[in-house]
Formats: sequence, C-alpha cells, structure tokens
Amino acid sequence: MEQKRTNYLLINRKERWGLTYWGLIAVILIIVLPSFLFFRNLYPILSPVDREKTDILALEGFVSDYVLADAIREFKQGHYTLLVTTGTPIESGGLLSEYQNTARVAAESLKKMGFDSSRLVVVETDEIMHDRTYNSGLALKHWLHANRPDIKAVNLMTMSVHGARSRILFQSALGDSIRVGIISLPNMFYGPYDWWHSSKGFREVMNEAIGLYYVKLFFRPYEKELQSKKTVK
Repeated sequence: MEQKRTNYLLINRKERWGLTYWGLIAVILIIVLPSFLFFRNLYPILSPVDREKTDILALEGFVSDYVLADAIREFKQGHYTLLVTTGTPIESGGLLSEYQNTARVAAESLKKMGFDSSRLVVVETDEIMHDRTYNSGLALKHWLHANRPDIKAVNLMTMSVHGARSRILFQSALGDSIRVGIISLPNMFYGPYDWWHSSKGFREVMNEAIGLYYVKLFFRPYEKELQSKKTVK
C-alpha cells in the first residue's frame, strides 16, 4: 500500500501505522498483567518455607528481636536438640557493645528470653568484607564436621525475603552432603502482597530480588578456610 506523503517547504506529512484503541489495550495487558503477576508473587519466591527433618536449627544472627520468639517456638515444636546462631562482626554500634558479633547478640538475647543455654551454640566469623552469608555457612560447616559429623540436614531460619538467597549460599557452603531447609519468617513491617506500599518493603524486596539473581547468575562458591573459626557453646 503506497503511503501518501505531502511535502511543504520546511516540513512534510506522511501516513503512519499506529495502534488502535483496542490495540493499545492489548499491548498494555501484555506488558502490565505479567508485570503485576511477577511483583505479586515476588515475596513468596524470596521467602520460602521448606523444612528438612533434622535435629539442628540454625538462626542467622542479624535478625530483628521479634524473630527470636519465633525461633524458640520453632525449636520447641520441631523437637530440635541444638539451636546454632551464625553471624559476622557488628557493623554499627560495636564499640558500645560487649558482644561484637551478631551471632553472639542473638544468642545472648535468646538466653535473656529463657532459652536453655545448654542447647545453644554460637558460631561466629571474623571480619569479612564480602560474601558474609556464604562465610557464615562455611563456619557452620566447619563446626558440624568437627562436632556433629552425623548431621545430614539443617534448617536455616532467617527474615522474610532474605530466605531464598540465604538458602542458596548456605547450601553452597555446606555442600551436597548436608541438605539445607529454610524457614523464612514473615516481616512485621509489610505483608507478602502489599510490600510495595511502603518504602522499606519496596527497598528490601527489590534489593533481595537483585541479590538473588546475582547469586544465581554470577556467584561462584569458593572453599576459603577461615583464619579463625570462633565457636562458643
């Protein structure tokens, strides 16, 4: 079909193809609907719950205080024998605290809440600038090999959207011989299907989504022996 074209001195006009009203609606549906479904299901993807049968419950030490009560409840209901806190040095406020590591902070908080100290193990790492979650997994691996070589699985408890990434990194650190279950606790500040309504929810979910895909696409595990493997029981 020949296009009609009109030439003037400084401008010209010609026919062009464009979307009709219904065509525009179709394009919007094709783009918007999948995007909506993706964002709606992003929180559940990032915060899975998938337990393994095991005697060991591991808790990431950076979690907020309200998570600790859930950890005690999970420990009792799951009939675990040991609760292991993992963590790295405190990045802010360490000079004001006698507990220099998030693993120790979580453990001491659990004790104040009445948790049995004989069932508690602290596994902390030294100063680490990169791959902190992975190195926490390595520290746990070293402790298990030294103290509980019979263990074939652990359940890792963490906060909401950090769960999927933590599971991948701990599984990489622990290797194929130890299965990693994951318990991602709900976030009290935003819900699974309205997280974009708050700046905190949007930032955390999007940051963890980017982090998860980075881990899946670019992270390569390395077997780095920690210079100091601190363990306190």
